[in-house]
Amino acid sequence: MKYRAEDIDFLANNLKIEEVVGEVVSLKKSGANYKGLCPFHQDSNPSFIVSPTKNICKCFVCGAGGNPIKFYADYKKINFIEAAKELSEKYKIPIREIKIRENQENNLYYEIMNSAHTYFSEQIFLNSGREALEYLSKRKINPQFIKKYGIGFASNSWNGLYDHLILKGYKEEDILELGLCKKGDKGIYDIFRNRVMFPIYSPNGKVIAFGGRTLEDRKDIPKYINSPETPIFKKGKNLYGITDRGSNIRKKNYSILMEGYMDVLSGHSYGFDVALAPLGTALTEDQGRLLKGYTNNIILAFDMDEPGKMATERAIFILKNLGFNIRVLHLEGAKDPDEYLKAYGKDEFLKEVKESLEAFDYLYKIYSKEYNLEDLMAKQKFIERFKEFFQNIENHLEKTLYLDKLSKNLDISIELLKEILIENNKKFKHRRTYEEKQVEKPILKNNSKSYDLEELTMAIIIGKLEYYRLLKNKPIKLSLWRKFSQYLDFLEENSMDTQNNIVKDILKLGVLTEDEEKKLIDISLIAFNDYSKPVDINKGIVEILSSWFKLEIKEALKTRRDIMKTMGLRRIEENLKNIHGNVSELQDLYENFLRLTKS
Repeated sequence: MKYRAEDIDFLANNLKIEEVVGEVVSLKKSGANYKGLCPFHQDSNPSFIVSPTKNICKCFVCGAGGNPIKFYADYKKINFIEAAKELSEKYKIPIREIKIRENQENNLYYEIMNSAHTYFSEQIFLNSGREALEYLSKRKINPQFIKKYGIGFASNSWNGLYDHLILKGYKEEDILELGLCKKGDKGIYDIFRNRVMFPIYSPNGKVIAFGGRTLEDRKDIPKYINSPETPIFKKGKNLYGITDRGSNIRKKNYSILMEGYMDVLSGHSYGFDVALAPLGTALTEDQGRLLKGYTNNIILAFDMDEPGKMATERAIFILKNLGFNIRVLHLEGAKDPDEYLKAYGKDEFLKEVKESLEAFDYLYKIYSKEYNLEDLMAKQKFIERFKEFFQNIENHLEKTLYLDKLSKNLDISIELLKEILIENNKKFKHRRTYEEKQVEKPILKNNSKSYDLEELTMAIIIGKLEYYRLLKNKPIKLSLWRKFSQYLDFLEENSMDTQNNIVKDILKLGVLTEDEEKKLIDISLIAFNDYSKPVDINKGIVEILSSWFKLEIKEALKTRRDIMKTMGLRRIEENLKNIHGNVSELQDLYENFLRLTKS
């Protein structure tokens, strides 16, 4: 019987050594540690030390000890795997069994990833890697640091890595399975080309994926790309920057969550080796649980832009639900930690860390900028903004302390706030009502498939963002639409470039529910399959606008009793049937419709 390595690591990290040992040994507090009589030899003077910070125990007489699983196995006189199984069941931390073949495959995958890492690490110090070294040098990353953190370089070669791995004796199917290469019309090619390469490690120190930063200054090339999910890599379950199995985080008992690879590397290079990043995604619950194995104290240091603020808010809710103590870093004069450290240095950054805001105070500060607290309605909305924050706090005392602070700040009774934010604010899953189920959703046939008109509307906007202005006022009921349109409105209002991967950007914010994320991915696949070519986009926008137009005509006919206006609507309906592939003609007809219905 074997279990997944990442699950064993997760179990070991989430077991508390003082709890496991404390079940069988009487422990007394001794500074940051605990002391007790060693259970493995005749001990009259407490020599058995338990360190919650390092999550290990050790006898300084007989040498026995280890992590929680090792201690339990030795004490029970059972093997490590049996101990892991028993502790998993006892403490309700699930671990997944793996079959022999799966274990052999995973070991092979680790071997291939390690070989790819060695290849990238060597490439950066060749002539072809000079540009990568110059890029890192400008970011104040020196060769010693590059070697220590295993940073590498993927050359511009079409299939250099693939050829290297084939020569090492690895099979094509395994290389493709790990997302290192792809098969195209012209054969197999490397995914990572002309990029600085950042290895991503599992908690137990194995290379499981890569992130690559392009060295090309082209808008059509993504600045960063990551390995896809593979049998050994799940991006929502791993964090970038964990070194030495997280011992530095345990020792210092806090971690700083940043947004990108360079933020983390800068943090480490300036002595903040507790910096981690969520791998290009919004923070997930699984990543929060992984962090829980190292510390209960988190400082959030995401970017200072609007998406960064939204990601910070979301992370606060996730981490609060898991019982973390959270502070938020607000860096003035820089867009991210990397830029701040290079501009102001370690001492100023440390000062900002010490002055970071407690999560509640941070939310109060940003929410109060959005509302005029002198206005009654605005004040009500301001209070309601705290609902999700309170939903995610389990500790009764903590809830009471926050309510007391909010009560004093707003001069509102704590009883009223408790009623609004706690008693009438229970978590619930949305259930569709009978009326919602009966709403008729218009369907369009698209490339021999049937799609909801609302989904197609969002898909064509993803395909061509400038169509958002034409479609933004359509009565779309999808819960996802509100957040999607809010983000596009924000980009439009701030004259920001909207030619990036809008789906990736929205997912990165972490503001969507799990169902909404799945829906957005499904819709983006429609965009990719059906609206990637100009001819398909042009045809699609006419079909979509026409479908919305028909619905509006149908509604107008239900309410019109004036015979002249009814005849006018019928004429518009007939004319609509004769419009094929001409948006401007369609818009002219729609303007006639608006004039008729408003008169």
